[in-house]
Amino acid sequence: MAQLNPLWDDDELQFARLLAEAELSGAFTTEVMQDLQTSMDLEETDIHELLDRAQRTWDIAKARARREA
Repeated sequence: MAQLNPLWDDDELQFARLLAEAELSGAFTTEVMQDLQTSMDLEETDIHELLDRAQRTWDIAKARARREA
């Protein structure tokens, strides 16, 4: 069913959506955040910045899709 939606093929949009939805669902537990810090060589604040950027990208895309509908 997802393939019927032309936005499905937009990687930037879908990657931002995946991160935003994962954060909303509580996927970024303390353990996950610690693992990400180690594997990405980032501070926790840097990871939160990436998640914030993903949320903004997703919010903008949703608003654009609503305007174009």
